[in-house]
Amino acid sequence: MPPGEQITQYAAVRLFVQRAQAVRPDFAVTGENAPAVAEICSRLDGLPLAIELAAARGRVLDPPEMLVRYGDRLLELGDSDATTTLRDVVTASYRLLDPNHRWALRRLAGFGYRWSIELAEDLLGPECDVVPVLERLVELGLVQVRGSGAFRFFLLDVVKAFALEQVEMTGELSGIRRRHAQVFARFAGRTAPDLVGAKLTSAVSRLDDVASDLWAALAYAAEHDPHTALCLASKLPRWWRFRGRDQQGRKCLLRLLDDARTADADPSIRTWAQLGVAQLAAEHGAGVEELHRAEFALEQFMLDGDVTGELAARSLLLVIHQGTGAYAEARYHGELALALATKTGRVRDMAVAQNNLIWHDLRTADLVSAQKRLAAVERLSVRCGEHQLRALARANLAEVLRLDGRFDESIRVGLQSAEMLAEVGHPMQRRRLQGVLGLSYALGGRLDEAEKVLAGMRTQLPTAEERGPDEDWDCAMVEATIASQRGQRLLAAAWYATAAQSNDGLSDLRDTAEALVGLVATSDAPGPARVQLDELCQRAGITLTSRELALLA
Repeated sequence: MPPGEQITQYAAVRLFVQRAQAVRPDFAVTGENAPAVAEICSRLDGLPLAIELAAARGRVLDPPEMLVRYGDRLLELGDSDATTTLRDVVTASYRLLDPNHRWALRRLAGFGYRWSIELAEDLLGPECDVVPVLERLVELGLVQVRGSGAFRFFLLDVVKAFALEQVEMTGELSGIRRRHAQVFARFAGRTAPDLVGAKLTSAVSRLDDVASDLWAALAYAAEHDPHTALCLASKLPRWWRFRGRDQQGRKCLLRLLDDARTADADPSIRTWAQLGVAQLAAEHGAGVEELHRAEFALEQFMLDGDVTGELAARSLLLVIHQGTGAYAEARYHGELALALATKTGRVRDMAVAQNNLIWHDLRTADLVSAQKRLAAVERLSVRCGEHQLRALARANLAEVLRLDGRFDESIRVGLQSAEMLAEVGHPMQRRRLQGVLGLSYALGGRLDEAEKVLAGMRTQLPTAEERGPDEDWDCAMVEATIASQRGQRLLAAAWYATAAQSNDGLSDLRDTAEALVGLVATSDAPGPARVQLDELCQRAGITLTSRELALLA
């Protein structure tokens, strides 16, 4: 369908065309002017009067010319006789407001997008009864209501532009923006606890709904109110991880922590911010760079008697130490976390700790114990309504089944987990599961399906600048296994060698051992790789599975 026909499906565009043809009968939407027409209608929020006034300029101006001339001055749009402008219409409604309602409209212009009654109430403060104020503003068409969700109120762009002009005139802008940042710091503080547990999906959705306001609040507060900025940012690491913003979030927190003006911020907020930096770094394989921050956070949480913080810090330290091969330290933190969660009756944290300790069973090739532990994780996850943990338990089970040589079962369980993680997982979890599925397809001889998974994994990789020179372990292993299954031994050996040398920060020494097994099995000169494998297993206490031992034999 041509662009002109596509956009004329919308009522606002049809109204624009109708009014433009009234002053210029030969006007039509074409492929050339369609983008400008769509942009004009979008900027005017589909407001009928605004569209009519814009279209009236069509006697002299083409749509692209209207955009150039009025794009930043929508309030100057008027009828052909220049007797009525949008500014006149909005001003007339504004004058019908009493001083308190005018003040409220100016404050509401601080929102970047939609807002809820709760947010409006916080922004306007206790001195304002928000319901009758919104009723009056909606009655005059100054505030719009769309949909039935909580975040259903918004200002049309033309109204917002007018209100911000009034804000500039009254000198209230800095105060409103500071208040806006404080409102969203409090909102993030109320929402953050729900990012852990059964309410995860709805909490992420609430933050998504106000994402533009969160970023705007952070940007302003980082410059003008760094204490508020740090408070806000310290509540967002889990959301950033869930939305694949781990690198951006880490940089934001580091800038705020390094800002001398935050040195005297609430110690608890600084501690959570330190832990957040380490959590976000671990998400893209750089956890060891921030190990000192995680250790500092653990020490502070223990001094403060903050059980939630201690559990979060120990879980992270387990992951970081596991990635560096410091298995004794990793197991130490995992077992202490399990003991603390059990002692305090925290079912979800018991499930997290059990899930984190799976790596020890895999390292020692105790696949039966791993399956028993995963069954416990699933039971605990059901008890606390934690769907994400249950999905992760299924993903880990798929890996255990793969290591046990039960490839069809691994695929079945992995696909179940993928469906669950599509709703509640975050990017790193989904990417690692794709690696498990790709390997299971390849090892099971389903090479076409393995190649499809591999292609999808390649599109999800970080940029070369972000990940550095190292190849992704999962991709290299799938490439190697496909080549091996096709009898391409030299190619397989090259990919296994690449996987064994991978330093992507997301694989551990158990993964390196698996890659070395493949290299020994496919190389024409396996001696050096076998020596390296034996030394690694002895140093890290890794036991090979029966399937891996068979490959070596």
